Amino acid sequence: MNYVLWALLAMGCYSFAFLFMKIALQDLSTFTVMPIAVGTLAVGATTVASLFGEWSVPSVTSRPVGFALAAGICLAGAVVGYFRALSTGPVSVVVPIFGMFLVGGALLGIVVLGEGVTAKKALGIAFGAVAVVLIAT
Repeated sequence: MNYVLWALLAMGCYSFAFLFMKIALQDLSTFTVMPIAVGTLAVGATTVASLFGEWSVPSVTSRPVGFALAAGICLAGAVVGYFRALSTGPVSVVVPIFGMFLVGGALLGIVVLGEGVTAKKALGIAFGAVAVVLIAT
């Protein structure tokens, strides 16, 4: 499956994930829903990696494992913050603000990873930021 199909699958699943999380948070605490959702994610991701033959246990001292752990710490912060915000705020405000990770990620790709930037890409990033502000306010 090419990256566009994977991205479309992710977009669709994320859209429904926000909905289901908000509904679950109406009757359960943040710190009950979060481990259930994240545990399901871990099992699902491991299953998919195994099915695709891409699951391996790398050396824990390797540089890529360090970056994977750093990514996990960042994901934990994102998930905790997102669940806490969603448990108290409206989906129509929380999700767009959370979605600013798209702008942040694009900027980090350009600044840190040296990915190319065109006028079209810069305009898209700016429009993304403006869209979030308009939706969330």
